[in-house]
Amino acid sequence: MYQLKLLQLIDIVEYENDSYLHIKFQLDQEAYVYWKLDNETASHIKAITDFSKGYLYRLSLKAESSKSSLTQTYREQSLRLDFSCTENYSQELNQLTKIETVAELDSLPFLYQELGSNDETELEKAAISEVTKPTKRKRSWVFSTVLITAMAILLTYTGHSIIINALAKPAKEAVVHEVVEKAADALKEIEESKPETLLLEENITIEDEPDLPFYVLEEGTSHSVPEGMVALTFDDGPSQFTSKIVDTLANYQVGGTFFLVGANVNKFPGQAEYIDENGYSIGSHSMTHTNFASSAVSTQKHELQQSASIIEATIGDNVTLFRPPFGHFNATTEKLTQQLGQKMVIWNNDPKDWNSKSANQIIHHIKSTKVSGSIILLHEKQATVDALPEIISYLQGLGLKIVSLR
Repeated sequence: MYQLKLLQLIDIVEYENDSYLHIKFQLDQEAYVYWKLDNETASHIKAITDFSKGYLYRLSLKAESSKSSLTQTYREQSLRLDFSCTENYSQELNQLTKIETVAELDSLPFLYQELGSNDETELEKAAISEVTKPTKRKRSWVFSTVLITAMAILLTYTGHSIIINALAKPAKEAVVHEVVEKAADALKEIEESKPETLLLEENITIEDEPDLPFYVLEEGTSHSVPEGMVALTFDDGPSQFTSKIVDTLANYQVGGTFFLVGANVNKFPGQAEYIDENGYSIGSHSMTHTNFASSAVSTQKHELQQSASIIEATIGDNVTLFRPPFGHFNATTEKLTQQLGQKMVIWNNDPKDWNSKSANQIIHHIKSTKVSGSIILLHEKQATVDALPEIISYLQGLGLKIVSLR
């Protein structure tokens, strides 16, 4: 069973007075379609997007109270932009999220594989031309066209010999100069009338995020990070404590990594989204928190695939990290995670917060152990929430970079 993982916005196009979103779906396989959209919602999306600057856009899979959002990504920075949408958009988006295979896309009346009857429509040609043609060249082309047209008119009325004389006489030079000035004025009017893409402040939910520090793990299994760094990791979520942990990390502008249990994502999908929206890393912690070392191959495979599928459907992004429950795994686990393109993350510092109700005990463990280069194992519990501010302050006081894992 596959669920919608990615809804990438490639372009917004107009065709026969209708608006279409050119969409890339990541389902059981990739698919490219045109989504016929109401013009009101399309205008709101168009106002906050700019496809000429190399940005990538991912549509949110949720729309509530006439509001939805998209995520603008450029290099390592992400920006969430809100936009107003109609009820019709919300209903169609809901239908899209229920699609499980590419073949089912044909059942939705608002989706089209192509626009027009030709293999390459005029719309597509125009879109390709618009993307590949530099702005300066377009400006020169418009200017040249206006100027050539003006000169052609002048040639018609004066004849070739008069043009030559005009270039040699001040009075005639004034005529040519006037033509050029009018051409320039016409170009200016064209440029001023061209609508600009504006990212209005009220549309921005997350402004240019502070660059959260991160570390890219090597392929395979990792137990630590380089000296001078430390990674705070949180297991068994999402839960009622997730947003509090995220807010604390964000307040100190430090990294963090969350390993989520699929069953808990089903219970708290909004908390999983909150982690992603704030730029923190998310990994899988299995579907039901089972012991992989004592599980059959089929069970391990199901746990890995199902949890990743649920998380990806919720946040709209691929899961590339996995932490085995209890830290127990075997050669089969390593092989399966590699096949799924996931890196396995263990730890080398365990405050055993899962067995403690005292924030002070957790803090004492951190302060009494080697923390530089460590991946610290924490859990989503009240005691951990209470201890976190002092833990972060202590680690920062040591000059350590607190990183997210990728």
